Amino acid sequence: LDNTLEEIIFKLVPGLREQELERESEFWKKNKPQENGQVDKPKVDEEGDENQDDKDYHRSDPQIAICLDCLRNNGQSGDNVVKGLMKKFIRCSTRVTVGTIKKFLSLKLKLPSSYELDVLCNGEIMGKDHTMEFIYMTRWRLRGE
Repeated sequence: LDNTLEEIIFKLVPGLREQELERESEFWKKNKPQENGQVDKPKVDEEGDENQDDKDYHRSDPQIAICLDCLRNNGQSGDNVVKGLMKKFIRCSTRVTVGTIKKFLSLKLKLPSSYELDVLCNGEIMGKDHTMEFIYMTRWRLRGE
């Protein structure tokens, strides 16, 4: 099921998320996976939730789609180091910060560490600690508004 649709349904129907988690844990208690004679119990207990959070990587967070366009600084001398991205759209958690986006872009574009990179929204430079949700709520506007 699509995460976005799932989140909408969970927000509309009170208690549904808890019921689904309960059903899933009951299912795994009844249907223990067995491979090569080994019996591995899935960890569904309350204490195991901390380890589960570490492996989640914010997949269950609300998601946002971002278009990344490259604006070149023509005042810079030397060769044009930056090549365009193959895919200019990314989908990420709304909790992702601009700093994380900068790291992602530096790795994807194989930029030298000395290369300065700014992330802009509507022509305004965004701070490295701004989350995508904050930018969406405060800075993002459709053209013509």
